[in-house]
Amino acid sequence: MEKYKRQDVSPVEKENERDENYQGSNPQIDSERTNGNYHLIYPQGKYIDMINKRLATLTLKRKIRSDAILMNSFVIGSDGEFFKGMRAWEQRAFFEDCARFFMDKYGYKNMLSAVVHVDETTPHMHLNFVPINDGRLSSKSLFDRQKLAELQTELWEQVGKKYGLQRGKENSQATHITAAEHKAKVIVQSAEQKRDEIDKQTEQKQAELDGLTQTVEAVAQATGKPIPKKKKQAADEITALRARNTLLEEEIKRVNRDQADVFQQYMREKRRADGYEKTVQEVAEIKAILPEGYAQLLQDVQDEKAARYERERQQNLARIRGRNKDYYM
Repeated sequence: MEKYKRQDVSPVEKENERDENYQGSNPQIDSERTNGNYHLIYPQGKYIDMINKRLATLTLKRKIRSDAILMNSFVIGSDGEFFKGMRAWEQRAFFEDCARFFMDKYGYKNMLSAVVHVDETTPHMHLNFVPINDGRLSSKSLFDRQKLAELQTELWEQVGKKYGLQRGKENSQATHITAAEHKAKVIVQSAEQKRDEIDKQTEQKQAELDGLTQTVEAVAQATGKPIPKKKKQAADEITALRARNTLLEEEIKRVNRDQADVFQQYMREKRRADGYEKTVQEVAEIKAILPEGYAQLLQDVQDEKAARYERERQQNLARIRGRNKDYYM
């Protein structure tokens, strides 16, 4: 589960509601399959506009804070083995049951969007809604540690068990990673798989090249003398073999380049994933040893993010004024 403030809503919407022209940083997205993504809850406008309209219906005692959590998001799915062999309508039925569970629990009128992505490694659903509890905006009251554990149990009992899924271990001390960390790990795994595939292709091409080279050399040695006209067909075959040999050598060079590129990508994403893991460990240690330091760390991160956002906003305004300086004179 992810929590998003006002400035974070639009980037999430762009990725969730993408089409085949979307340009993002996630290399797992196959744009040729993006048109297969589908909605179970279709957004009735921009996320932020829907949020504002929903909040306008509430009777609030005080103004909503600028740093309030306006949207909660869940990524719902399972591993590749679960979906293996599933027909499209069976996958859709699973996601429909999940979406119905969240609508019943948190209210249909609070739902923003539920979209199933089939253009990545494993099918999954992004479900977004406004966290309203007892007539007030309050993500904290809906999703503390205990309620998240209860939610996991309820979802398994009402949906997961029906599809043969196993309930995660309760009260587990395992670290829950963020969606970004999960994507980083998936990227690394995909890079490793692609590297192995290229290794296999390289071995096959090299074996084919070695065999063809031996054939060409044997034929060339046997026909070292000028070839009479009656052997014109044999000469043509030798020429064709030599041409194919050249093409195969070029293919080996290309595959080797691809292999090097994939390995570099693998190392970059592995370093990024290792960084995520190290950061999570360091934060956990700070929280356990020095709670006050942990609270200050969170505040520093929030302040830095707010400052960065304000700098970018001022820069954008300056660029707009620069392009329209006559208007502002």
